[in-house]
Amino acid sequence: MTSTSSFTLAQTVIGRLRAAILSGRYLPGSRLTELGLAEDMKTSRTPVIAALKALTEQGLVRYASNRGYWVREFSIEEVLEAYDIRGTLEGMACRLAAEHGVPASASGLLRRCLEIGERIVSGDALRESDHEAYQQLNVDFHSLLLQASNNHQLGDFVRRANEIPLASDRTVMWSSLAVVQRSHDAHVRILDAVLNGQGTRAEMLMREHVYEAGQVMKECWPGLLARAQSLALATTDKQGKEA
Repeated sequence: MTSTSSFTLAQTVIGRLRAAILSGRYLPGSRLTELGLAEDMKTSRTPVIAALKALTEQGLVRYASNRGYWVREFSIEEVLEAYDIRGTLEGMACRLAAEHGVPASASGLLRRCLEIGERIVSGDALRESDHEAYQQLNVDFHSLLLQASNNHQLGDFVRRANEIPLASDRTVMWSSLAVVQRSHDAHVRILDAVLNGQGTRAEMLMREHVYEAGQVMKECWPGLLARAQSLALATTDKQGKEA
């Protein structure tokens, strides 16, 4: 019983840490300490150690004996390549979904995503408390359209592109209401095209939507790298003082 419980907890922490890396909460190059992650995730160090080892095997985390663990670094070129792949494949998914027709259950969930998005962007400024909710609706929106394509291999390929940190559908830059508003408006247009059977329009709209997300990331990249370096230095200084 204890073994099963420990395994389940470890899997939960692995999932949470992976999601945090893919969404950009832990930036490329950022140090990952067992104690710091245990505090962040309010758990013991044992499942954190298991998660770090698992994500190292999966290629999201790196390890060196004289450095410890850190989030694998990707160049902006690699990240933009992943956005290009996502845009092409998810555009295809939207075209197929429009051609096949979206089941009523899925269209209801997609409309619910738009309702949540409309609520979030309707104010005068972004609220930090809404960031996670928008990230989740973004994942749900893109995932539902992939499922509606009825092409299972397509979904597998998109998931591989989503494994590049800061290129996944979990990544939503949260510094500009205008940027998030454009993202929401794109969702509205995409769903309109899909539900009206406009395959070519739906494909082009999704490709443009993902391309624009990549361009936002490109603009933010220097600041993200500077922040990651600053956090790495702060972690090193803290460890030096504790030693």
